[in-house]
Amino acid sequence: MGYIYAALWFITAFLLLIKFRKESIVVYVLSLYFLFLGVWWTADQVSGVDMMNGIYGWVLRCVSLAALVAVGIIYAVEKTSKLKKRAAEESQGILAHQNET
Repeated sequence: MGYIYAALWFITAFLLLIKFRKESIVVYVLSLYFLFLGVWWTADQVSGVDMMNGIYGWVLRCVSLAALVAVGIIYAVEKTSKLKKRAAEESQGILAHQNET
């Protein structure tokens, strides 16, 4: 059953890269994270070590937390920069409209 999850993570990572690579840097970070999860689940199935519990489980949780925080920060920075850019464009548009009249 673990191989199905590994395949799911690999497919998700590659689909994100193929379909949405021009959207945002967030797509690259998420693809890298899903690729990591695919490797992790594959290692869990191939090796005799339980990769979901103990210290390995905590490593997985820490990487997941880091990915979540990174994606959140990147998204917030991109969103605020787009809002600032839009506000600047609107204010220039208003100024240009006022100069015309």
